[in-house]
Amino acid sequence: MLTTRKRPLRRLAALFLVALAIAACDIKGPDPTEELLTKSTGLPFGVGTLTVPTSAGFGGGTIYYPTGVDGPFAVISVVPGLFENADALADWGPRLAGHGFVAIVINTSSLTEFPATRSTEQMQALNYAIAQGNDTGSPIAGMVDPNRRGVMGHSMGGGGTLISAQSDPGILAAVPLAPWNTSASFPNDQVPTLVFACQNDQIAAVSQHASPMYDSIPAATHKSYISIAGQDHFCANSPTGGSAQVGKFAVAWFKKFLDGDGRYDPWVCGASKPVLTSAINDVRSTCPF
Repeated sequence: MLTTRKRPLRRLAALFLVALAIAACDIKGPDPTEELLTKSTGLPFGVGTLTVPTSAGFGGGTIYYPTGVDGPFAVISVVPGLFENADALADWGPRLAGHGFVAIVINTSSLTEFPATRSTEQMQALNYAIAQGNDTGSPIAGMVDPNRRGVMGHSMGGGGTLISAQSDPGILAAVPLAPWNTSASFPNDQVPTLVFACQNDQIAAVSQHASPMYDSIPAATHKSYISIAGQDHFCANSPTGGSAQVGKFAVAWFKKFLDGDGRYDPWVCGASKPVLTSAINDVRSTCPF
């Protein structure tokens, strides 16, 4: 008799978990295709911009956000590397916003900041964008979901991105681009992390940075590694890098782990996942996930 009573409860619990999973997904826009994920124009959504002042607590920058579609959206903080400003990663703003994210691409307070400080300012930028989303007088009022946060950065900003992910497991996705850091060890990173490396990187040598960084992330963490063939340190500064493979796989990663959009699974771990090609010389992953 006790067993019979438990069955309805178990079914209700299962249905409740399914409902939670559905609620966690934010499916917007057309079904993804190879063409849609590799092109720079004709993206699913229009793009608006909001200038971020230097008084924001870091070096200012620009918020890119989707237009023509209701939010809220996941938010991604994008931070540049040594001697770079926001312009170095400016192509990422419209690409991410055009696929349904609020992206804040920042300047750091100093061009020579080390990764730990870049991580601090990356997190400040996330908080700034969230605050703008909560401000009824802001152009992006109601457009930012504070519970879906992602991070991306290049070089020292990539090192900062890994520090942010390791420090805050509440982040849902991280994409370091040719990362550089004084330590290549991130054994506490539990955040789904996609590492991009540049095969001929002479600034953040793959053997000293991207490769051991990736290897140091626990096998239990959802992680992937893509090395762009024959390219230098700046191979992933634009989503057009690696014959547009960089943008394709980064967007798919964020769509899966920030939006919970299963339509992008093929480009993360499925039939269209990264493989060795003329544009990609190394692929690693803890797939399936």
